[in-house]
Amino acid sequence: MRTARPVSVLIAVSAVVALTATAAPAASSPQAPTNRDMARTSAAAVPVTQHAANAPRSTAGVLGVGKSVHPRVDTGMYSGPGLSTGRIGTAWVGDNVAGICRVQDNQGMWMVLGIERPGRNGVQWANTAGYIWDNDIREPTGDLPNCGGYGRSVHPRVDTGMYSGPGLSTPRIGTAWTGDDVAGLCKINDSSGRRMVLGIERPGRNGVQWANTVGYIWDNDIREPTGDLQDCGVS
Repeated sequence: MRTARPVSVLIAVSAVVALTATAAPAASSPQAPTNRDMARTSAAAVPVTQHAANAPRSTAGVLGVGKSVHPRVDTGMYSGPGLSTGRIGTAWVGDNVAGICRVQDNQGMWMVLGIERPGRNGVQWANTAGYIWDNDIREPTGDLPNCGGYGRSVHPRVDTGMYSGPGLSTPRIGTAWTGDDVAGLCKINDSSGRRMVLGIERPGRNGVQWANTVGYIWDNDIREPTGDLQDCGVS
């Protein structure tokens, strides 16, 4: 594991605010590295704390990956494709969310992998990525590709962190292990101009991390060149 990381520069706000979503307790940690083993809870959220800051802005193009969809209610964003995985943020009603792909949880409920574009000053970083329950999205999402076959396969050169937003100072939500199959979805620069890759860590680890956990990975920790990935976008 790397012992030093470059730190993204936050814009204007330096206070840390705890964002807590109230709900029933989450399910116990997974015991198998497939999303079929996930038990969907009826809870809409679990407690979550976000680093407080204005969102870092990227130099990526403004159109970016996915299609624009909008939550019909304030809804949770999850690190894995199931409502019992770790909640890492919120997609607020009416916000612009980039819908990238969709996948079913073990109950057959559709989840959409999305990027919540605006974020909230002092609460949540712009371009936070996570899975959103499809029923909480206004638009039909049946035309989105399946997450299982989406993206280009890349491989970490070391065990490396996965982050909820495009910067190494955003909350770390998981690990992409050396040599694992990661689906590279898109690229974006952090506020210091360092490239991050939004990826899905396919295998997971029994009892440690859910299969198909999604997060931003530092490009320097990926073996393959990533310049041909599409831009994640910023608006």
